[in-house]
Amino acid sequence: MSENWIVAISGAVVIVIALCATYTVMQMREQRLFRNAVKMKAYEDFFHAITEINVAYGDESGLKRGKMHLARTLNRLNMVASREVLTRVNELLEYLNEVQDNDFDQLKELNILNTLVRAIRKDLDPRNARAFEEPQFRFRFYSPPRK
Repeated sequence: MSENWIVAISGAVVIVIALCATYTVMQMREQRLFRNAVKMKAYEDFFHAITEINVAYGDESGLKRGKMHLARTLNRLNMVASREVLTRVNELLEYLNEVQDNDFDQLKELNILNTLVRAIRKDLDPRNARAFEEPQFRFRFYSPPRK
């Protein structure tokens, strides 16, 4: 009779441990999904701000709006982005701060943006990002021609 109790108690303990492990794994996945959603929003806003600045070329009020948008977005990026993403963002910002209107190199900007997108994809979903790691694959960005 005592053997039956041992089996029953052991079974109950195993079930409780399995439920706790399942709950923990689900909580971890939920937290990761939430973090990725917050990161994705910050990354989208960053690219919107960069596009706003590119499109506003020559329009002082649009450029000022774009820079304000970029500043607010950078504050959020500093809180959520990975080290690699922040390194790539810093490269882009250094280029944008150093370039003069007559020295603008669209190819260099596109190369920096491509490495930035790769870093973001790696941050959000490393397994999926591997498919885009080969240097032949290029992401497309809109930049109006500068006069």
